[in-house]
Amino acid sequence: MNLGNAVAQILALTTTLDPRMAALLFVICAIGEFGMSIPYVLESVWLLVGYHLGAGVLSPLHLVGLWLAAQCGRQAGSMALYHVARFGSIPLVRFYHNKRISRFIPRVVVNSGVLNRINLASPFSVAFGRLFGLRIPLTLTLAVKKSLRTLSMGVLLSSMVWDAIYLSLGITVGTTAVIKPVYMLFYSLAGITLIYLITFVVRRLITRSQPASSSVS
Repeated sequence: MNLGNAVAQILALTTTLDPRMAALLFVICAIGEFGMSIPYVLESVWLLVGYHLGAGVLSPLHLVGLWLAAQCGRQAGSMALYHVARFGSIPLVRFYHNKRISRFIPRVVVNSGVLNRINLASPFSVAFGRLFGLRIPLTLTLAVKKSLRTLSMGVLLSSMVWDAIYLSLGITVGTTAVIKPVYMLFYSLAGITLIYLITFVVRRLITRSQPASSSVS
């Protein structure tokens, strides 16, 4: 299969409620709850889905179906990790402890004090924390506190915000710009790369400035 055929198939999968795309979204989102997210894939899918929705190719009903597949994957993955931690499955719990849970927390989050502002009794606070990269620590902590409902609502709220950002960008391009879908794919990859670079630079700047500001005070 050459590159052209591969790109064509990727684009075709995001123009309708394809069972293969729904299954892919489910799997990606489920394993992502264990900290094994695949860069570019989910972001590109939502950008393309939004683009096709804005261009009138994808129906809103099919969008809902794809989003529900992703949401089910997130809920399944978070609940699996929750129950593993809750009932003390030794291998996985030991794995996270050996890796040190702090490795799953971005340094910029620790330095900015976000952890101290999270109310574990509030789904909104849990969603806020998940958006700042605290997915695994919050899931394990809520498992200890037996707060499955709070976790489930937090997963729902955070995914609504995160998915809506990329879908909105795709819809905006689809309704305002006249470009070929294949170009939209490459623009999406370039845009996501830019977002990654900006995020990395911002985190580095905050991390470097935090000790300096602390020493001054």
